[in-house]
Amino acid sequence: MKSLSRILLRYLWYSLWMLLITLALNMFLYVLFGFQTVRSTNRSTTAIRNISEELDRTDGTVCLSEQGYEYLKTDYVWAMLLDAHGTVLWNWNLPDSLNHSYTVSEVASFSKWYLDDYPVTEWVTDHGLLVIAQQRGSIWKYNIKERKEVLHYITAMIPVTLSSNLILVFCIVLVFGFRFYRSLRVLAVGLEQLSEEKEVHLPEKGTTELLAGQLNRTSDILARQRKHLAKRDEARISWINGVSHDIRTPLSLIMGYAADLKEDASLSEEQQHLAEIIKAQSMKIKRLIEDLNLTSRLEYDMQPLRLSELHPAGLLRTAVSDFYNQGLSDRHLIDLYMDPDVEQITLNGDPSLLTRAFSNLIQNSIRHNPDGCTVTVTAYPEKNGICFQVSDDGCGIPKAVIQSLEGRLPETEKAPHIMGLRIVYQIFQAHGWQMLFTDSHTIHILGADCSRMEASDRTAHN
Repeated sequence: MKSLSRILLRYLWYSLWMLLITLALNMFLYVLFGFQTVRSTNRSTTAIRNISEELDRTDGTVCLSEQGYEYLKTDYVWAMLLDAHGTVLWNWNLPDSLNHSYTVSEVASFSKWYLDDYPVTEWVTDHGLLVIAQQRGSIWKYNIKERKEVLHYITAMIPVTLSSNLILVFCIVLVFGFRFYRSLRVLAVGLEQLSEEKEVHLPEKGTTELLAGQLNRTSDILARQRKHLAKRDEARISWINGVSHDIRTPLSLIMGYAADLKEDASLSEEQQHLAEIIKAQSMKIKRLIEDLNLTSRLEYDMQPLRLSELHPAGLLRTAVSDFYNQGLSDRHLIDLYMDPDVEQITLNGDPSLLTRAFSNLIQNSIRHNPDGCTVTVTAYPEKNGICFQVSDDGCGIPKAVIQSLEGRLPETEKAPHIMGLRIVYQIFQAHGWQMLFTDSHTIHILGADCSRMEASDRTAHN
């Protein structure tokens, strides 16, 4: 479950980063908003100060310069100048309903709030109190007054509140992350059981309800397929065993009669030759049946390996000498080369199966090169084992055969007949060895589980 722990940690890490980024973005926006607010307030103050500087008194009458009127026309709807008694000395676009004298209480009221719903700004000048108004509904004004201790308390509580919010958000993320982890853990257990070919029945609820349901259905499909394949394989094995048993007795009779006819002196040489051909072909059929039974048992792990300690040097000598003892044709030659260190090596394996594998490799080279060839069998020690090499100078192994054994044959091509090589591949695979094709003429077999013989053992072996 280490992968799920990593998912949870990554989830928490990403959540923390998202939280920090969100806080940083909010702080940036708040600072930007505050800056714009202060800038707007400063602009309003600057504007009324500039307007007040454009006021002048000529012959006892207050007037405003052209530049002042330009300032007013930008953002304001009306303006007036009040003297110390609240009388209007000068105005611009002042509504008739507001063109009257103002008491001190009225001035105090609109300086904090609104004047007839107009947001107004005041500025004390040498000529009186300048009041300028903006459009109704354009400015929000609110008078706030609070004790200084409360402000200090609010300032001190900001970091505490922020930290509390962070802890709360982290706890919420942790809880949801743990719930998500529990949901994923159920799926992980199901996938692990599915990979071990076990039936899966997960509870279909929570966040992973749909995925759990799909895993359950997949498990049911695979279970049905395994049962179907088991029945098919059982039927196949039974059929092979039945055919092999039924054909064994008549084949033995054919071989026996063919051997008798071959030795019958009353028959002509041609008839004796035909009897010899019948016997040879019967032997070929017998080997094919044996190969069919063996590859079937190897494919379904029904062939137990009779493991014992063996000497690869002696095994190869036996395999090669058998061909010469059975009458190897003059057109074929088998060369055996062994590194002296191979004599010191012992292997743990099934001697009969390994002997058959090397015999099959040599027999393939002989059978597929009827005009003659030289088969070279080599053995030399490797770092962690031993390397066998079987090669010939004949026609070589077809590319399709190599691709079929290595599982690389394109689906568009028909699989070739490779019963002999498939058995060899299965035997080496059952021993945990590797079978590699260097080219179309050379096969490498890498054997493991080797050990070195002591000098006394080597002497006894030789």
